[in-house]
Amino acid sequence: MNKVKLYFACFTVALSFSSCDCNDCKSLHVTTATIFLINETDVVVESDEALGYVIHPGDTLTHTESNRIDGDRPTADQYFLSFSQNNNRFFYNSNSSKCEMGVLNVKNYENRKEISELEFEFTFRFTEEKRQNSEPCNL
Repeated sequence: MNKVKLYFACFTVALSFSSCDCNDCKSLHVTTATIFLINETDVVVESDEALGYVIHPGDTLTHTESNRIDGDRPTADQYFLSFSQNNNRFFYNSNSSKCEMGVLNVKNYENRKEISELEFEFTFRFTEEKRQNSEPCNL
């Protein structure tokens, strides 16, 4: 019986070393983020039905999320937003024909920072200029 345990242990160790070259292995990083969505326009900003967000003029909505990221440790400028992953849409004044696409790219956020180990904070402002430049939605 002890030989069976010894063989099993050796097999398990051999399998773990052969399945991945240490230089090729990637780490799994669990990140969290707090995202402040600020509506500086004079119209309501609404998200798609999946999120169900309604942000009135002058209001701030706080969105929190957690992601599991394989590979290199992300920085604030490399953070992968769930809005992008889920293809979420944000509309000005319930006009679902034009979308605010900037919310999908972390580079369009202010105050991109890591506030503690793998915990990030971002701010996105919906402005009149962004509203004027919003793009047709591909629904």
